[in-house]
Amino acid sequence: MALSDKEREDLVAFLDGELKAHKAQVLEAKLGFDAAARAEADAFKKTWSLLDYLPRPEPSADFTHKTLERLSVMKTGQAPWSRRSRWRTAGLSLAWAASVFLAVAVGYFAGARVAGPAPDVVALDPADSRVVENLTLYEQVDDLEFLNKLNDPDLFGDEAVGS
Repeated sequence: MALSDKEREDLVAFLDGELKAHKAQVLEAKLGFDAAARAEADAFKKTWSLLDYLPRPEPSADFTHKTLERLSVMKTGQAPWSRRSRWRTAGLSLAWAASVFLAVAVGYFAGARVAGPAPDVVALDPADSRVVENLTLYEQVDDLEFLNKLNDPDLFGDEAVGS
């Protein structure tokens, strides 16, 4: 019987020395009893030993420099500053500031249009003690025209206030 796919995976792990002891014992027992499985394992072993004769790849000359640069970026979270990145960062910061200013200005003027014109403000003479004494009553009135009508002499007779 040939090896199943799972047993082949276990065989590769066994040849790497990565197979757990219990599974290694089970695989060794299967190879001891089954000649076809043992032949397949020997073929794997020969192929595995031929890998040592392949040329090993050499890293490029600037491999160490690039690796250390990437590690410094990962450690600090920032790329090394270059003239180009400084201008780009400054440009992005300026663009953000301009967009925030523009958004605030648009919001202010749009809010002013929606709210309408400011109500008329009546300048009060601080020397007028009647206004100060009755300020709590005046605060309850919503309409200034109503207060002016109350000052009409025809409404209460000759004792109108304000003369």
